[in-house]
Amino acid sequence: MDISDAVVDELGSLVVQTMWSVRPRIPAPPAAALGRLPLSSDEFGSYAMGEKGIRAELSRLGQLLPERVLGALELLVAELAVPEVPSLAALLPVPEDGKAVMFGYLAGAGETTTAIDKLEAFRPGALALVVELTARLSEHSDVAAQLHSAVASDSVGALDEAGVAAAHGAAYLALGVAVAAIVLRNLGEGDDPATVVGAALTAASPLLRAAPMPAGYAAARIAQLRDGYLYPRYSSGNVRACAHRFALSESDFPATADFGDNGLVAVAPGGIAVRTGTADATVHVTVEVLEAAPSDVDLSGWDEVVEVAWTASHGLASILGAPQSEGRGGPGSLEEQTPPWPGNYRIRVYATGRDEGDGQESYKLTVWQSPATDPVVHKRTDRLGHRLRGEAEPLVAAKPEDAYRWVEKSALADAGTITVVAAGNPDTVVRSFGADPAAPERMDELEERAMERNDPWIAVASIADGVMAVEYNGYRGSHGPELRALSRGTRAASLYWNVNGLTRLSFAEDGRIIAAFELGEQQQDPALEPILRDLDFDDYRNRIAKGLVAVERFTGSAVAEGDLARVESAGIGFAVLPLLGELHPVWRESDGSRAQQGHGPLGADTDLLADLPTERQQAMAWWVVRRTAEYVHLAEDPAVIACIEIRALTPEAELRVRQSSIGDQTNYWFWSALHQATNPDPLAAAIGAMDGARYAWGPAAADFLDEARTVLTDLR
Repeated sequence: MDISDAVVDELGSLVVQTMWSVRPRIPAPPAAALGRLPLSSDEFGSYAMGEKGIRAELSRLGQLLPERVLGALELLVAELAVPEVPSLAALLPVPEDGKAVMFGYLAGAGETTTAIDKLEAFRPGALALVVELTARLSEHSDVAAQLHSAVASDSVGALDEAGVAAAHGAAYLALGVAVAAIVLRNLGEGDDPATVVGAALTAASPLLRAAPMPAGYAAARIAQLRDGYLYPRYSSGNVRACAHRFALSESDFPATADFGDNGLVAVAPGGIAVRTGTADATVHVTVEVLEAAPSDVDLSGWDEVVEVAWTASHGLASILGAPQSEGRGGPGSLEEQTPPWPGNYRIRVYATGRDEGDGQESYKLTVWQSPATDPVVHKRTDRLGHRLRGEAEPLVAAKPEDAYRWVEKSALADAGTITVVAAGNPDTVVRSFGADPAAPERMDELEERAMERNDPWIAVASIADGVMAVEYNGYRGSHGPELRALSRGTRAASLYWNVNGLTRLSFAEDGRIIAAFELGEQQQDPALEPILRDLDFDDYRNRIAKGLVAVERFTGSAVAEGDLARVESAGIGFAVLPLLGELHPVWRESDGSRAQQGHGPLGADTDLLADLPTERQQAMAWWVVRRTAEYVHLAEDPAVIACIEIRALTPEAELRVRQSSIGDQTNYWFWSALHQATNPDPLAAAIGAMDGARYAWGPAAADFLDEARTVLTDLR
């Protein structure tokens, strides 16, 4: 758009006068957010949705900030006195082509977004005119003086980071509002304050991103960081290697680095460089900053550990990798990781996976202040390090878990359960899980139900000398009732793991649970020694693979990558009807008294149940069942009547209890209470039944518990 210097000069003084009116009304928090735009990384939202050009600038701010600014300036903008500037209307004549325009908007979009979309639809070119004039006027001598003097005057005498950023952002936003109001009003498009504010933000944002921060900002920010700095600090992220290295640096990425001394770390100007195995792939980096030297060196799980001295000239060094690609996010850097002070530091670098080439490289950097001392190599075991140091490479020793490392790249990489039954057949295994081998279903349909309703399912396959059952993000194979059923007349073992790092390794033989524990828990049973021998669970690497080795050793049946591939290729699974959960006695102290006294469904009154004779404890449990059956309208149900009559679960009732745990879980809490009432420990039966029943009563639970207290008093 051809805008003459005469138009810019004509607008200069008018814009300055309007800026004076607008700037004091801009609230500090959103102004500070705008003022920090030069420091922010590229936002992902507008680019991810394919937005380009000037319209994308508004999207990059998100929805909250523009609406906050609109709320503060709405009345002011509506009342602004704007001069007539005929030359502006001449720049963008009203189209007279007679074409109809259709306009639509997304529900939930902000007012400013909707207003700008409407402006673009009904008056094409108006937004571009505001943006271009704002950029031109920012260089006009009168306006530029106003921008710089506003920041300086607001910053005098107080190096407050938020104050400096707010003054910077408010000055440019005031310019945007002034230009948008004048231009759009003269075009007949400025009656809606949302349009003016949206256009102002669209015009001011790119100027702020390109503008240098005010002179006092760096000192104010450092003061703020130092004032609130606390130890310890932890962060982690993914960084893309660049030329076989990443760096921790206060300045630029080091152009060269010599790793011949220790094979891992090289001190470079402004920081250090770390040698990676990969040339340009992503590596995981964790940074911990400590107030003092760590008490010990954690060597478990790492191949190379080296520490060096490094002198910071000002602090706030960043982890640097390959730069991000233009216009998209990606692993580039972890900014400002070290303390905001200059001085001597010690940095210990841990590395693992440099030899593997499987995308699993990981690093940890531990930083603390320390006088300059000589480098220390704590561990040096990988082949790359030996080559860099000019040493003979060590022989590669096979590890038991190598045979199962395929699971780390499978569909079970993050979560799942693998159960192996020795010398079994698939139909028997399916039945032992509570499923019907005559009712196979498609795995994708089973998984959809699992995601919607958490209904469990399994897939099975014959393997060498046994049967494998697989659960994708399920865990029925780790439960006691299933393991007992699976192991009758044979051996069964399962390994469960989830995305949160929880695991459970279980062994069962002939209907008896031998052990069930978290990976890494010490086991004293000598029978497990050959099963767990040479499996280092303290080393977090390949822990799931190590657990599967233990499963194989216990059952004598190996699971191969091809076995899982056959399961997935078949695409067939079985819906599981979970077996009844186990009923446990009340926990008791060594003197026989109930543990956790004062707690339970009746609060402190729960302890009164322990004083009842066992027959009255049972009577209390079955009163709970009968009364709750009345409340949920099951008192006339034949299965319920039969259970109350014999004070035990009938086969039909057992099926109903199990069915209530899946699908829409109809009357789940009632059936749970009925099941709990059958606990062989009468006290546990009374407490468990009442605990389940109070949830069945829902909003009337308090009334039910009051009634239960009355019954308890009568029984005493």
